[in-house]
Order: sequence, then C-alpha cells, then structure tokens
Amino acid sequence: MLARRGRPASPLRHWRRSLPRLILCAWLLPGLLSQAAVADAAASGDTPISDSSIDDTSAGTSAETHAETRYPLQVTDLAGRVVTLDHPPKRIFLDDPRHLLALAALLPDPVARLSGWHGSLADFDPEAQARFTSAFPALARLPVLQGGDPLPSAEALLTLAPDLVLVNLSRYGAISGTRLLTQLDALGIPVLFIDFQRHPLADTRPSLTLLGRALGVEPRAAALNRRLDGLEAAVDACVDAAAHDTDGDTARNTAKAPRPSVLIDIAPGLKVACCRSNFDSGLADLVARAGGDNIAAGMTPGSENVLNPEAILARDPAVIIATAAQWPAGGSVRAGFGVTPAQTQRDLADVVSRRPGWATLSAVNQGGLHALWHGYHQSPFSALALTAIARWLHPQACAALDPEGAQRALFRDFLPIAADGTFRATYGESLPGR
Repeated sequence: MLARRGRPASPLRHWRRSLPRLILCAWLLPGLLSQAAVADAAASGDTPISDSSIDDTSAGTSAETHAETRYPLQVTDLAGRVVTLDHPPKRIFLDDPRHLLALAALLPDPVARLSGWHGSLADFDPEAQARFTSAFPALARLPVLQGGDPLPSAEALLTLAPDLVLVNLSRYGAISGTRLLTQLDALGIPVLFIDFQRHPLADTRPSLTLLGRALGVEPRAAALNRRLDGLEAAVDACVDAAAHDTDGDTARNTAKAPRPSVLIDIAPGLKVACCRSNFDSGLADLVARAGGDNIAAGMTPGSENVLNPEAILARDPAVIIATAAQWPAGGSVRAGFGVTPAQTQRDLADVVSRRPGWATLSAVNQGGLHALWHGYHQSPFSALALTAIARWLHPQACAALDPEGAQRALFRDFLPIAADGTFRATYGESLPGR
C-alpha cells in the first residue's frame, strides 16, 4: 500500500488505524485458511493468477498508462459513495461477470487484472465467454465464487485477495443493509458500484469515466464516451425530426406526431409465459429516448414486472421489442454472438404461435415485432440498442442510422472479439441469401 502524502503517521496512530482490520482478519482467519486449502486443491496443476504473475507491460498497465493518475485516489461511485484507492487495482473481483465487456473495452488485457468473479459470463452467454477465453486464455483459470446473497462473504472474497470489487448498482440496496461493506472497508478492500443496466443512458458514461479514473485509463474511457455521445446525438436528431413530421414536411410543421406504442418483452418464455417488461428503467429509458410510448410505463412501479396478456392484446402495440440472448436455460428467443438469423426467426415464430392472440397483433403483421440482444443494456453498448430502436420506431426519419455498421466499428475499435452473429432482427424479414 502506497504511503499517503502529508505528515508521516506515528506508530501509535498507524496501530490504531490498523486495529479494526486485525480484529476482523482474526475473526475470519479459520474459515479463510480452510477455504484457501480447498481453492489450492482445486487449482492444482494450473498457474495461479497472482500479483507476481501479472506482467504490467503485457497487460497494458505500464507506468505510462498510469502517468496521469496519482494514487491514493478518491473517486465517487454511482451510489454516491466516496471511495479511496491506494494504488492502481491489479486484482479486481467482478460481482457481475458481464462487466468483463466494460473492462475489455478499456484494458488491453482485462483478465490480467482480475482476481476472480461471481459466477462466470457463461451463466449469461456461453458463446461470449468462449470468445473472450480465446482472446485471453487465462480466463479459463479465473477463480469462480458461487453463491452468496447478495454477494459472496468477506471470508470468501479474502481467498482471492482482491484490491477492488466492482458491483452492479442494482444490488446496492440489498448490500448496503448488510455488514459486508463495513467488513471490506475494514480490510482495506474498496468497492465501487457501477451501472449499465438500471439506467443505461444516464449511467453508462459516468460509469466508464469512473472506471477510467480508477484503472488509470482515462483517455481510453473518454474516447469510448465520445463515440457513444455521437451515436446518441444522431438518434436525438432524427427522433426530433420525426416528432415534428406529421405530413412529411418538417419545415412547415410545429405540431408533434404521435409516439409509436411499444411493448418491451423481456426474454419471452424464459421465466413466465407472458410477459415481463421494463416499466421505468432498463429498456424503458431507451424506448423513451427513441420517442416511443412504452405501454407499461406508469402501470406498476419497479424496474420489471409481468403484464396481463389480455391488456397487451387490448392495447395492440405498434412495436414489440423482445430481448434475446443465449441463456443456458433455453426456451426463449436466441440472439447474440454466433447466432444465425434463421435461428432468431424460428424462435420469434415460436413465440407468436404459443401465445394466444398474438397472431392478430398489428406489430406481428406489420413488421413491428423485433428481437434485440439482451446484452446491450448489460454492457456499455446500450447506445447501439438505442440506434436500433430509433430506426424501428421511425423508419423514415431515422433511415440514415446504421446500427449494424456502428456495432462493427465499435467492436473493431474497442473490443478484442468480433461482432459476428445476430444482434437485431425483425420478424418475417428476408434471410440473407434468399
């Protein structure tokens, strides 16, 4: 731990400041030793990921990377907590494995700076994990902590010796009511809350800025934020034009056009037959920004709930956006890395066939049923989802938007994995080659 600037602390003051950590370590030590023994046995034959095995040069974390960042460093996370980092984090623990996409966008080798994660990316997207493992083979050996509600215990985390824990902001309410944050603080393990999920448009750039400062890669974070700003600005321009285009002549119109009605259908068939939706967060933020009228807005408080199937039929939304991914449980619409357009089309057709009355909906019959990769608003790339949604809602005013081209360029410039697969689809559209 680096010495803080200012007058040197006396030995007595240092002892008093360290006493809470010593007490907590003594309380945790028996369980810690037993868990460490289990972890060592499970990892036998593999090269452990430790401070001594991290090559700062190969990981892109050389002295030049940190030249503009001075530690100790105080930052404010998305929960409004002021957190002190004593040194550049090199052993990060991910509570949400999907945050790997954010780290991969900022760091040349994110795995070199990880100590472990809570579950793995394969729990959400096996193909994405396979691709990241191909890019960073050490990911196959990254320690995994399972269980824990809402987080693994301080005892379990100590077996990995993290120097930073990243947590999804949506879990702050549950975690703040426990002793875990106090315990980790006493042990000198900082925790930062970030958000790409609850309010993706409002919180993505602050989260990237926070990570850029904490990890010493502010220029990289700023470059990514500028790219996302450009995508959102293009959407705002065409949505504004669409809002005032009631007869095709925007120059002569001041009245606002009606907003297309939208159903957000979260992972159709995955947990309930029909229909989970976002009411006031997540994709609801994107639909509102894209000029849509979310039919679930204001019906029930909370980020996600189940809509009445009859109410959906009665509202007959003009547009339906079904989130899609490669969830290991299956049973929903597939999209994402390596998924073919034909697979997504078959899954959309299955949704329509098994839901009573859906074959009569306007969206289904008029090209308004779409599949959207669920990972967009679980990562820093929700601006790509916004681009797709705006083009679906306003096909004329937003015709110049190119979500596919924007994704190829963003992945090429910021991620080590290719963007091939199916990330957006419209039910009934012609398949490539037909």
